[in-house]
Amino acid sequence: MLCHVTRPDSVVMEVEVDAKANGEDCLNKVCRKLGIIEVDYFGLQFSGSKGENLWLNLRNRISQQMDSVTPCRLRLRVKFFVEPHLILQEQTRHLFFMHVKEDLHRGHLHMCSEQAEELSALLAQAEFGDYNQNTAKYWYTELCGKDPDQETVNSIIAKHKALEGMSQGSVEYQALQLVASLEHYGVEWHWARDAEGQRLAIGVGPDGIAICRDDFSLVNRISYPLIQIATQSGKSVYLTVTKESSDSVVLLFKLISNRAASGLYRAITETHAFYRCDTVTNAVMMQYSRDFKGHLASLFLNENINLGKKYVFDIRRTSKEVYDYARRALYNAGIVDLMSRPGARSPSSRSPWHGQESVPECGGCQQNRVLQEKLQKLREAFLCMLCCEEEIDAAFCPCGHTVCCQNCATQLQSCPVCRSEVEHIQHVYLPTCSSLLNLTVGSGSPAPIHRSMATHTCTTADYCSDDKLCQT
Repeated sequence: MLCHVTRPDSVVMEVEVDAKANGEDCLNKVCRKLGIIEVDYFGLQFSGSKGENLWLNLRNRISQQMDSVTPCRLRLRVKFFVEPHLILQEQTRHLFFMHVKEDLHRGHLHMCSEQAEELSALLAQAEFGDYNQNTAKYWYTELCGKDPDQETVNSIIAKHKALEGMSQGSVEYQALQLVASLEHYGVEWHWARDAEGQRLAIGVGPDGIAICRDDFSLVNRISYPLIQIATQSGKSVYLTVTKESSDSVVLLFKLISNRAASGLYRAITETHAFYRCDTVTNAVMMQYSRDFKGHLASLFLNENINLGKKYVFDIRRTSKEVYDYARRALYNAGIVDLMSRPGARSPSSRSPWHGQESVPECGGCQQNRVLQEKLQKLREAFLCMLCCEEEIDAAFCPCGHTVCCQNCATQLQSCPVCRSEVEHIQHVYLPTCSSLLNLTVGSGSPAPIHRSMATHTCTTADYCSDDKLCQT
C-alpha cells in the first residue's frame, strides 16, 4: 500500500507499507526517515467524505479507516502540543514550529499587538534570515488582525535587526516559547452546532474545553474536573457538566457526521488522559468495538478472538511517560540532542529553565554541546541540497560539482551550481559522518559524544543540562 504523507512544511513523502498495516507502521516509517524518536507527539490526519479532519487510529488497520483509494493521502501533524523546553530533539521542534506557523497564518491563535510585533520579527528571521529591506516580509496583519502603522513597522524592523546572527533553531525555539504562552496553544478545533442550531467551534486543549462562536469569541470554558461523563451517539456528543450549584447540566453538540462526532469524543478522552493523568488506564487503552462478523465469531467461537476488533482510543502514553520514554531512547541510542538555548545568545530572550536568567554549564557539558554542533554540521554538509533527505552520492560531468543525490541528479539537465549542461552523472562514494567522526577520535580528539556524556563528571550538578547522565 502506497501512502503519500504531507509534512507541516508541505513536503510530500512516499511511504510503502503492507496492505494489512496499522497506522502505527506508517507513522513509524515517516518518523524514522525524519530521525524523530518523540513519535507520540504526532499523528496522521486525513479528510473524511464531508471534508472533516479526522485522526487515523494508529492501532487499527489503515484499510479499515480510509476509502480504498490509492495512494492513501495523509498529513503528518502534531497531535499533542507540549511546552518547548520538554522537546528534546531539534527535528521535533522544527515540525512543531512549522505546524504552529500554519495555525498562525490561519488565524487560530490570537495575540496582542506587542506579542504580534515580537513574533513577526521571529518569523521573518526564521524564514528570511538577517534583516534585508528588499526581502523582509512580516505577518503582523495575519497575527493581530489589523494593519500596522508606521511606528509598529519600525518597531518590528528594530526587533528583527536585534536578531542578527541568531541561528534558525534558536529563533524557532524563541517563537515556540512565545506561542506557548498564548491562550489557544495546543487546542484542537472541532466544528459543531448546539441544541438550538447555532454553529460553534469546540476547542479541546490541555486544560479543558473552550466553546466559541464562529469568530472564536469565547462562549463558555469547561475545565476537565467539571466534566462528569462524555458520551457519543451517532452524530451527537453529550457532555455532563457539574455547575457551581452542584447540579449537573447536559450539553449537546451535533457534528457533520458520525466520524466527526467520534473524533470529538476521542479528542476529549485522549487529550484529558495525555495531559492530566500519570498513566493511561487499561479501561481507556484496551477499549474496543467489533464489526458484525467479529461479534458473531466472539459469540460462537472464542470471546478473545481478534477478528473484527477495532480499538476505540489511540493513546498509550501520557505526556510524562512520553518525555521519560524519549530520554531513555535517546540515551540508549547514544544521542542526547539537547535544546538550543537562545537565552545565552540574546539578553532579551526568555530562558527555558523555568525563569532562570542564566544557566551555568560545566566543562563536560560545554564540550558535549560543541561536539554535538559539529556532528550536526557534518550531517548537513553531506545532505542533498535539493530533497534534503538523502546523502550526496552523484557528481555532474564535466563540471564535477557534487551537491545532490542520484534521484535528484537524474531529474536535472543543468548543474544547479554553475548552470553548465550535464553530459552524464557519475556515482561517487563520499565518506559518511560516522567515519569522519571516528577519524577525529582516532587522531586524539575528544571521544564520541555518547561516551563523554555517559562518563563526564559535572561540577555544577544543580544546573547540568544532562541531569540523568551526570554522575555527581
